[in-house]
Amino acid sequence: MTRVTAPSGPAAAPAARPRPSLRQVDYERAFAVLESCDSAASLPDFQELLLDALAREFDLRHVSFFCGATFHHVFGDVAPLTEGHTARMLPEYQERWHRYDVFSTPIAMRQLVSSGVCSLSELRAMGALPTSAEAYVRHFLRTTWGMESAAALRLELPGAHTALIGMFDPEPEKLGPAELATLRLLSRQLSAICRGLPVTRSKAMLRGLSHRQQQVVALVADGLSNAQIAETLCLADDSVKKYVSRILAATGCQSRMELALLARSCA
Repeated sequence: MTRVTAPSGPAAAPAARPRPSLRQVDYERAFAVLESCDSAASLPDFQELLLDALAREFDLRHVSFFCGATFHHVFGDVAPLTEGHTARMLPEYQERWHRYDVFSTPIAMRQLVSSGVCSLSELRAMGALPTSAEAYVRHFLRTTWGMESAAALRLELPGAHTALIGMFDPEPEKLGPAELATLRLLSRQLSAICRGLPVTRSKAMLRGLSHRQQQVVALVADGLSNAQIAETLCLADDSVKKYVSRILAATGCQSRMELALLARSCA
């Protein structure tokens, strides 16, 4: 899988702008978001916690969380997490507009890779948008859904995958310099949190098993029967049956085969 890297050369990124001075309230917002997300046991937990934190700390109610193997695959995510109006926006976006998303343009990509955040207002300040991206903004975001503010936050996911969190609002000044600077402060720290997370809740459960339970899982993955596991670990057959039953319940697996496949995918 490919990790997106910033192009080199004098035209590789937009001209640097002075970063606004952050206030105490901005640092408090950032810390509150990090504190919320740090409790995530898996990537799905992280996604939900982050969207909740953005709503609580930044009053951002219309937010989406898209994932992809590379930057450009993100926009084709068929099952993103959506909150607020983005849930209703999604069908039209997927059918008609995802190829023309303003944050998929080269200049937006450079901004997202270099600083972790890109906003519609910043893109407009850099010059005219491509015709297709302008149509996306004018017809889809503004005319159809009344969204005057838009920004994207880029995160690095496990396995070098990429996420884009889309943030939208009817208020033109909702995402001002202070909010964008705070989100940029969060981008790297949030990536550090989610890069090490299991990608599913089942994998998170597997990591949370006791040492003895993990031994049993490893032997199940190797295809051993309960009797063979009992002999290998010097346990009674009934004890192995109880271990396997509890492990299946803890991980949500429906069978030994499903447990074995899960264990092999985590190896």
